[in-house]
Amino acid sequence: MKVRAVPILLSMLATITLLFGGWFLYQKMQVEEPLRSEIAEMKSAKLVGMQVSQEQLNVQLEVTDPESFPVEYRELTTEIKRLAPGKAWTVEMTNQDPELTAIWATGIFDLTEAIELHQYSKIPSLLNDWKQTHQLDEAKARMDEQHVFIYLKRGNADFYKVVPRLVEEREVTARG
Repeated sequence: MKVRAVPILLSMLATITLLFGGWFLYQKMQVEEPLRSEIAEMKSAKLVGMQVSQEQLNVQLEVTDPESFPVEYRELTTEIKRLAPGKAWTVEMTNQDPELTAIWATGIFDLTEAIELHQYSKIPSLLNDWKQTHQLDEAKARMDEQHVFIYLKRGNADFYKVVPRLVEEREVTARG
């Protein structure tokens, strides 16, 4: 029996093309396109970029309306979980002016402390201090069950950050 290499190679090539083409088509039609249309319907943000891989989904958004963004963010994360179960995912905000990022970096300790200690009522006064100290036009915080949404603005520059607020309960044990 003579083995013919050309038909075997063509068969392997067709199989590989179908497998990877099918996976690519699935990612495009079942994950990426529905997410793009979901984001296009958002009134508070616009899509800057999206990367979809086998294990990871990364969405970059520019927040255009910080007041209504928390509600739409919650809807978007619910949709991501539904469309891409089992994938690790991130939603990044591109509103990251370097000067305002530096202000964020100097105040992150106090903000994190307020969140970790569940002292959420300190956050507005903390942001008001940032506003006065750094001559900001706006310094606002919004909150839902899972996140604190921080918005800083000076002139045309803005900064937006979503900070998770729920931390797993940790059991404290004494070792002796």
